[in-house]
Amino acid sequence: MGIFLVVLIAIAGYYYSRGLRSSQAGWDELLAKLARIDRDNIAQVALDLVDESGRPRQSEDAANLEPRQLWRLVGGLEGLELLEANSEVLIDMAFYVQQWYPEAIVIAERLRLDARELKWHVNRLKGAAQKGNLQVSFPFYAQHAVATYYLMTRRVLGLYEAGNFSMLAELQKAL
Repeated sequence: MGIFLVVLIAIAGYYYSRGLRSSQAGWDELLAKLARIDRDNIAQVALDLVDESGRPRQSEDAANLEPRQLWRLVGGLEGLELLEANSEVLIDMAFYVQQWYPEAIVIAERLRLDARELKWHVNRLKGAAQKGNLQVSFPFYAQHAVATYYLMTRRVLGLYEAGNFSMLAELQKAL
């Protein structure tokens, strides 16, 4: 019972601090934090691995992009670091609308988990780079990181669409 209470307090504290940070940042500030990323490249890489709903492709044509093509489309390790930074902004955007749309907490939590997964893939690649194995590891981890980011963007867009928020058009342009 004691550990459960500690975990519950930790989760509440996390959301409280996150909510304070995102409510202090205005919409324009959040949009400005998003790094510009070629969404067509992201979609091409992600949809080579998963379908629009996020389910893994089962056909023979899944994950057919060549490693050099993946590197170019993603922008290498630097491009993945941009996706990682943007994933934090996407979480903040979900918390931002939670002020008016309490149901956003579910999406925000899912985004937080997705961001952890994305970070894990990027950290695996950073470790591989330090050991000189980036070329071997890049195709698998990079494509999974990009697919995770792509699905995060779909979730945020879906949240703003479900809430019928006026910022949806700006968000669509930014993502």
